[in-house]
Amino acid sequence: MLLANEATYRSLSTFKSVDELNEAIKAHRQAHKLSDTERAVLDVISRYACKFPGVCYLSKNNIGEAVGKVRRTVIRACNRLEALGIIKQYETKRDGGDRRQSTNVIVVQAAKPVINYDEVVRNSDEQTDHAESAQTNEVTPDMSRHKTPSNKLNNINYINTYYKPFYARFKAFIHSTIGEGSQSLISRLYGVYLSHSKPLLAGNAFDKGSVEHIGFQALKAAVMATKNKRIKNLAGYFNGVLDRMLDKLYFGEMGELGGL
Repeated sequence: MLLANEATYRSLSTFKSVDELNEAIKAHRQAHKLSDTERAVLDVISRYACKFPGVCYLSKNNIGEAVGKVRRTVIRACNRLEALGIIKQYETKRDGGDRRQSTNVIVVQAAKPVINYDEVVRNSDEQTDHAESAQTNEVTPDMSRHKTPSNKLNNINYINTYYKPFYARFKAFIHSTIGEGSQSLISRLYGVYLSHSKPLLAGNAFDKGSVEHIGFQALKAAVMATKNKRIKNLAGYFNGVLDRMLDKLYFGEMGELGGL
């Protein structure tokens, strides 16, 4: 555990100057699609990371006050920023006799190449090709009878995709509801899911099946919403739906563990 003092902050500093910090923030904003809240949180972090370039020791409560959001919303935003490689968070203890827990230190990272989600999707395709072929051969006549027209969303049967790997189910659902010419959209939507699920699955803190179930439910909710209203940015809408649904899982389980 690190001590909350100037020596620690100086050792964690990631930039030689504030100009370097500002350039990194600019690069991160260009490389990643951030929500308004995430952008606001990142701006506050960067403004309070100048004394030791890149190091911010402002509390989540104070960040929340600065951006007009509650503490747990700031926690979610910071967790996603960390999952994207934009920041790192370190727990610290007071540099005193009691050594009680102090405010987490947030350290802005040097800009790195953005994750190529198209490449992630291509790799996922390659990894699941053989599994999908084997599972297709095992489909029974009873299961195959459930095939329905792809243009009737409410009548779609998921039996044939239930036992597939999560990405295959994710992809099959989009193809069935939106159309075959949707690979670019699949990449964007699956990229949203990865950015949200990665911090929750790190260290096996949450059950993978539960996270995948919520991801699939959020995807269905977002796609079904397009049938009732005009949505210009489906990936952005899915991001909001998934964020709210995962909030319930994240803060529900953390609350049970006394982590809040």
